[in-house]
Formats: sequence, structure tokens, C-alpha cells
Amino acid sequence: MRVAVDVGYGFTKAVSGSGGRACFPSVAAPHRGDVLGVAEVVGIGRVGHRVSVRYLDARREEHLVGEAARESFLASGFLGAEKPENLHNLLLLAGVYLVGGGSTGQFPEPLELAVGLPLAFYRSQGKALRERLLRLKAWVSVDGGEERCVSFSRVLVLPQGVGVVFHQGLPEGRGYAGVLDIGEYTTDYLLVDLETGKPLAEACGSVQAGCHLVGHVVSVAWLQATGEPLPPRLLPGVLKDLAEGGRTVFRGRELDLSLAYRTALEQAAETIARQVLSVWKDLTSRLAVTYLAGGGSLLLGDALAGRFPNPVLVSDPVFANALAYLEALDGSR
Repeated sequence: MRVAVDVGYGFTKAVSGSGGRACFPSVAAPHRGDVLGVAEVVGIGRVGHRVSVRYLDARREEHLVGEAARESFLASGFLGAEKPENLHNLLLLAGVYLVGGGSTGQFPEPLELAVGLPLAFYRSQGKALRERLLRLKAWVSVDGGEERCVSFSRVLVLPQGVGVVFHQGLPEGRGYAGVLDIGEYTTDYLLVDLETGKPLAEACGSVQAGCHLVGHVVSVAWLQATGEPLPPRLLPGVLKDLAEGGRTVFRGRELDLSLAYRTALEQAAETIARQVLSVWKDLTSRLAVTYLAGGGSLLLGDALAGRFPNPVLVSDPVFANALAYLEALDGSR
């Protein structure tokens, strides 16, 4: 079975060759069980996933993953450029399981896996990541389902952004195609020569700017409006409210942060555009198309559209990388 997993700083996306898909926030927390015994009555635990992992050294871990973990005081996610191995493994195993990966029986069959790395880290971390995942083996159960063994006979590590080109395809013509793959904390960018089909090495890379910038601005606006800091675990819910109507709730009353939210989108888009265009420089004048991909393209696409020539939102932008990894897995056999 073939699976591809895009473990992003904000969300983990997984797809399988059989058509399975999964997407959940890249957040986990230790699972302490239903302490009050009321989960089934009030609906606690119906959002997100409960993941049990049993490793070869007999370690067993129980975690909440995704939305279910966000409410926990013990929630952890990716806070810097480095992705902690334990958290990365947990999210990857959960994604593989949710798209149907893993097998039972005395002789479980290993999977073929494709994953990606930001362009800035691909050269330095790609080989180590591949070797680590080839050694990974665990028995996994999600939401009380059957326990399945997950291991990998083959691992393909690809640079993010390049996968988008592979999946989307390039238009015919001259000049360059630009790609912006916008994530939670990073944006990968590249230019591809339409005549040769090859990326320009000096115009490809990553910037430390993404959707998290919106959260920073909104948090400041919340503090100014309420006099209280916005707890990090409440930020996703507030951002969801603002995206749906510009208003949220504070201590029983409606709080209008619509202006701050619009400002946040514009500032985040401006930061990304400024950093990318400072690298592309005069090459921008020969851009034939600018592809916008990644989950961040849905949030910042409109704000970025006026800052790059001929912007085009790629098909299925959230899963674009994962789908590209899966296609590359087929093409590299």
C-alpha cells in the first residue's frame, strides 16, 4: 500500500493510493482518560482523535491528536523550525492509520511512504529523515479501532513546493512559473523556467513567515480590546470566529475584531511578499504565473493576489503536497 503524509507546522495531511484522506491540526496532548465519566453524555471527545501507539521496546503511549488536543493545558505543537522526533512520529502514524495504512496478522506488510521537507531543510535533513522513518515500526490504534502494525519498506523524501509543480503541471510558454506554498510558520517559494522545466536554484527557498502572523496581530488586538492576553489554546477558535464574520465572544458579549482581522491578513501577506520578492528581484518581471498552494493559500490568497503577477490557486491546495508526494512515489518506481 502507498501512503503520503505532509506533516506541516499547522496541519497534518495524509492520502493513500486507495483514495483515503485525513487532515487534522498538528497538535498532541497526553490522554488522561475520561476523568469525570461524562464524555458520552455531553459529547466530549467527538472532535479530534485518540491515538494509542505501542512501540517495539514495549512503550505504550496514549495521546489526543488534532482538535481534541487543542483544549488541553498540556497540548504541544511545532514551535520552531525543528520538528521534535516523537511528535512528528506520532502525527505521521496517526495520519497513516486514518487513511487505512497498517496491517494485522502474524506477518504484517510494510507500506511505501512519501513525505516532504521545507526547501530550506531538505538538503541537510532529508537523508536522516528517510533513515529514521525506515526504522520506525509501531502498532497503532485510533479512536478505539483495531490495532494495526505500521512500518515502511520504502521511504521517499521530497522538497515541498517542488511537489506542487509536479502535481499541478506547468503551462506552455516562456518565462517563469512561481510557486508559493504557504504554511503555518513557513512559506516555500520557487521559480521554474518554463522552457527547461527546471527550478532556478538561486530563486528557491523558504521564509519564516506564514499564517501564524495573523494570530500575532489578532492577539495584540484582543489584548487592546479586552485588557487581557489571549490564551494560545483559545486562539484557533477566535480565528475561526473572525474568519466567519469578524466577531467573536468575550465574557458574554460580542467582540468586533473585524478591522484587526483584515489588517492581520494584509500584514501577513505583505511580509511574505516582501521577503519572497526580495529574492526573486528582477526575475519577477518574467513571471508568467504564480501558483498559490498550501492551506495558507486559502487564508491569504486574496491578500497575496495583488502582490504577484497572474496568481492562480492550485487545485486542492490543502492536499496539493501530499498528492504530489503520492504521485512521485508511483513515478520513482
